Amino acid sequence: MKSKITYCFLLIMLLVKWGYAQKITGKVYELESKESKTKQSLPGATVYWKNTSLGTITNENGYFEIETPTTYPTTLIVSYVGYQSDSLLFVGYKNNITISLSPTINLATFEVVERNKSSAVSLVSPIHIETLSEKELGKAACCNISESFETNASVDVNFTDAVSGTKKIQMLGLDGFYTQIQIENIPFVRGLSSAYGLTFVPGTWANSIQIKKGAGSVVNGYESITGQINIELQKPDVADKLFINGYLNQFSRAELNIQAAQKLNAKWSTAQFAHISNQSWELDHNDDTFLDMPFKTQYNFLNRWKYSGKKHIAQFGFRGVYEDLYAGQILSNEIANPFKINVQTKQAEIFTKNGILFPSKPYKSIGFITSSKYHEHQSTYGLKTFNSTQKSGYFNSIYQTIIGNTFNTIRAGASLVYDNYENNYNDSLFGREEVVPGVFTEYHLEKKKSSLVMGLRYDYHNLFGDFITPRFHYKYNFTDKSALRFSVGRGYRTANPFIENAAVMSSARVVVVNQNLLPEVAWNYGSSLTHNFHLFNKEMSVDIDYFYTDFENQVVVDIENPRAVSFYNLQGKSYSHSFQAEYFIQITKQLEFKGAYKWYGIKTDYQDGLKEKPLVPKHRILLNVAYFTKFDKWKFDATLQGFGTSRLPSTADNLPENQLASTSDAFATLNAQITRTFKHYEIYLGAENITNYKQSSPIVSAQNPFGSEFDASMIWGPVNGSMVYIGFRFKIK
Repeated sequence: MKSKITYCFLLIMLLVKWGYAQKITGKVYELESKESKTKQSLPGATVYWKNTSLGTITNENGYFEIETPTTYPTTLIVSYVGYQSDSLLFVGYKNNITISLSPTINLATFEVVERNKSSAVSLVSPIHIETLSEKELGKAACCNISESFETNASVDVNFTDAVSGTKKIQMLGLDGFYTQIQIENIPFVRGLSSAYGLTFVPGTWANSIQIKKGAGSVVNGYESITGQINIELQKPDVADKLFINGYLNQFSRAELNIQAAQKLNAKWSTAQFAHISNQSWELDHNDDTFLDMPFKTQYNFLNRWKYSGKKHIAQFGFRGVYEDLYAGQILSNEIANPFKINVQTKQAEIFTKNGILFPSKPYKSIGFITSSKYHEHQSTYGLKTFNSTQKSGYFNSIYQTIIGNTFNTIRAGASLVYDNYENNYNDSLFGREEVVPGVFTEYHLEKKKSSLVMGLRYDYHNLFGDFITPRFHYKYNFTDKSALRFSVGRGYRTANPFIENAAVMSSARVVVVNQNLLPEVAWNYGSSLTHNFHLFNKEMSVDIDYFYTDFENQVVVDIENPRAVSFYNLQGKSYSHSFQAEYFIQITKQLEFKGAYKWYGIKTDYQDGLKEKPLVPKHRILLNVAYFTKFDKWKFDATLQGFGTSRLPSTADNLPENQLASTSDAFATLNAQITRTFKHYEIYLGAENITNYKQSSPIVSAQNPFGSEFDASMIWGPVNGSMVYIGFRFKIK
């Protein structure tokens, strides 16, 4: 291990002086009004040479620098979400370019002749980044972020258990807590948020989602093992003035989202987000006396502010969540002693982001990110209780500059992570306080056909000592539309086994925890090939990736004994192989098709030997078809997912009627949605699990929930049948 770290560090030092080339500079503005001709810079606009992989984004002051093209004439494309894209023809070298984008597009005056993909893998970044746009998120009802990946192959979505109705995500075949999940680079799902955190962000709040596979950037911390998911929310200065979304399904789940944005002046803007959802019908289609869907009420609020000045840009805000969930046996059945599940969550967060700009040196900036969060979790699962509070603080400072020229960029900074947990499990009090200061540096080298990112960070954990985290990413563009990537990196995390495995609380299993659980440590190695091309006048793309995760230590979740769940440090091997191949074709200007295949090979050494990870299918397929009429008046979308068999833990010690097979069944689900768009609103109608496949008897020993064989956590397939929903979206730009 030390040799790997030393090698990565030496590479950073050796490569720091590479690269020099002439650059073209410019600035991107918003054309605010024809009358006043007032202009405001646009940070984060995309700038790239047409039909190449050479691109960049504007900084906080709207300034950009881009490598000169290899040949002339060529076209520079500039785009920004919510603005009309522009292009500039170059017949020779130009510099100090000024481009203004219009914030409005009059769809009545022209026909859409080229459609952007709703999700795409970047050809520019050395890190494998797939971006899901609002268009992709709109393909499903997208009630909350955990349900936003139904049309995406990179992230798996599964039910956690048969009673709570909660969904979890997996990436590279491993549970979501191995993925670093952030909102605009601020830590979001971690600690007590691990079980239910993704349900606390409505899908309509998101502007886009970036999925980064493999080892991420050291700038964002040491906790990424399988990848990073970053959620970009609607921005106050460009969001719709008013957006309202309503949703209702046949299981009585009703949701309302109201969002408003105000641009107060040239520098200040603000936005408010409010969400309320409720589900309260008693449903028991399989007659097992348990609610098919829980009773649940959630209130969610976010207020954010943005300031944009010449030398300073700032964002700050407040977010609050309250949720009350009841599941278990139906009370109206007049059962003398019903099995109840109650989970109550209270969460509050204050966050700030500040950037110091240097107008005369646009490549240079200093940033500060802070977050303070309070999370209270109170839960009862039958005879088990788990109550906990988490008080967290986060600070990250980032300094960015160049070394000699803009092809050599370096970022460095310091961070501090603070967590205080107070836990109570069945009247056993325990907790811990974690203080982790750290420093990091990351070097980015950009060449005409290749780029490299190398990072190294050092953190000191007050309980576990030194954390050394190297990360390496390399990309080579062997054509203008192809990218070959390699990555390797190390990640650390401290486990919270009770909340991260809340599903096993819905069982009669005895919980056994090793008192000396060590941090989880893993290396991730990855490679991917992305290629965009035209064949038979059709736009196509292929993306193939393979990632291998190798654990040095892991907190093993052992459910091989049907009477207990044990948490202990890894003794032996634990690894995950993940292979994915995805193909996209734009059959016509209005018709798109996407198909993907995934294979997982995941094994862990348990107390009784090396075994495959249970409840995870080895094979998966995804087929998606999307059709749009002119001007997107009608939108049709359908997604078929196929799941192979998965290993089930042994239940041989149970009574014959409570024994499960050694493997699950293979099955398929089909989701579809139709959307009709009008000038200011759209109406959508959809259905999930149209194949109506349901896991038979998802609750083991449902007739005796306080017996020793009761288990509602053995979930490998859908627990509910077909579901129809309807909704609307109303907006004023």
